[in-house]
Amino acid sequence: MAKKQRTEGAAKRDLSKFCAFWAIIISAILFLLKLIFDLVGGSLGTVGTVMGIIAAIMLGIAIVFPAYSYACSKGKTWRIICIIVFIVYFVLAILGSAAPLF
Repeated sequence: MAKKQRTEGAAKRDLSKFCAFWAIIISAILFLLKLIFDLVGGSLGTVGTVMGIIAAIMLGIAIVFPAYSYACSKGKTWRIICIIVFIVYFVLAILGSAAPLF
């Protein structure tokens, strides 16, 4: 039996699903750890910051493909705006300024 070939769209959806899954897992762990450390008067320190940055980047990757696909359907102007917003998001996520809710 012939093996079904995977399309580029399917690969993008799989990456998006993978990143969304792990972003929510990491975020949930961070929320729980933050709650526990706040109760005992501690802090997550560098590990919490790094995990927050990773979660922000994975969340960004998870939304890039569907958002770009939507922007492409709206025209060239929205496609350019979308690319600019993605660049700003990822630069700020890497710098640690855009780690949402952490």
